[in-house]
Amino acid sequence: MEPIEFYGSLQSPYCYFALDRLESLRRDLGAEIAMRTVRPGVIRIPDAYAGRSQTEIAYLERDVHRTAEFLRLPYGSAEPSPVNWVDGADWIAESDQPRLYRIHNMLYRAHQSGEEYRLYSTLMRLIWSGRTRDWDNKQHLNACLAKCDLPGDLIDQPDELLPDAAAYFTTNEQAMYACGHWGVPLFSWRGEPFYGQDRLDQLRWRIESS
Repeated sequence: MEPIEFYGSLQSPYCYFALDRLESLRRDLGAEIAMRTVRPGVIRIPDAYAGRSQTEIAYLERDVHRTAEFLRLPYGSAEPSPVNWVDGADWIAESDQPRLYRIHNMLYRAHQSGEEYRLYSTLMRLIWSGRTRDWDNKQHLNACLAKCDLPGDLIDQPDELLPDAAAYFTTNEQAMYACGHWGVPLFSWRGEPFYGQDRLDQLRWRIESS
């Protein structure tokens, strides 16, 4: 079976909401998950997020809590956010993103070992379950690496994207746009895009009916 390509970022709780159902697709259908981490939209395409209305922001806040409740998943706002935000501005990222890029360098190293999806999904559950404040502390990140059977020294990453890592994430982002959408979570199977965690039932249907 062709793999399901999963384009996800660290900033979207909707990517977190998708993980259990992706695992069920892998378990039930034998589908391989090909992880394609991308940078958050506020970093990739900042103009698309600037000037969002307070109504939209308030709706998002309501919807993420409702979706977590509907899916019976633990959820809480990330403490801290993966993205450093400009004070007093809505959805505008600072130019410096040391926390975000350290984690992306870790994910790139995990990709080189064939463990990107495993580390990504473990990190997302740490960040978005609401159970761990200061999730970016070394003790928590080391625990993530241990769960993924990855070496502890993977945590020692620079605050800027490594050149090879930057090229890798850029390639993922270009592939995401080419397959038909710009947002996450995005799933692609046999070149057909399915955008949003609420399209996973359609993705299952497509696979099962093919």
